Amino acid sequence: MAAPSTFIVWAESLETMNFYDILRVPYDASTEDIQKAFHHLSLRCHPDRFIDEPVEVGEAATGVFKRLVEAYNVLRRPQMRARYDVELRKAMGGDGGPSVDGAGATFDEHAVAKKQTFEQRTLYMIARDPKAKQFAAKADRFLSNGQLEEARIQLITAAQHDPGNQELKERLAILYEALALEPP
Repeated sequence: MAAPSTFIVWAESLETMNFYDILRVPYDASTEDIQKAFHHLSLRCHPDRFIDEPVEVGEAATGVFKRLVEAYNVLRRPQMRARYDVELRKAMGGDGGPSVDGAGATFDEHAVAKKQTFEQRTLYMIARDPKAKQFAAKADRFLSNGQLEEARIQLITAAQHDPGNQELKERLAILYEALALEPP
């Protein structure tokens, strides 16, 4: 297990990492490799392992675990992964960036090195309907505060106002999975 201070730094650095970096897998990793990496890391940093540690370490573990779950839920689903890869390519250099095909061709490592951060799309950015955007913005705020149940309610309402938005529905499914992993 990592030292508590190292663990807190790791948790803080996750916001600047893409999902491949979070799971510590290459861009052409198979679904099986992604699953193995998730299993290994989730055992290492599950919040229940840190109940006897200081509060800030437990909070860091919870943050790391939620990001691991989010990365795993996107990368293990071929359609979501393909969409994520397109957005990641854009963030790393736009149209002239590296290519990825469905068979798993790798990203250009130099493009990855040039772009150190990846801006994740918020629910507000995903929502298309103006009314849905209002609820999605509220869900984003709740998520940033760790209030998953409140975020779920807002996201359901956003999805109802934007019924054809598959990505909102996928994010809702991820949120349900995260809620299932929450300790009682």
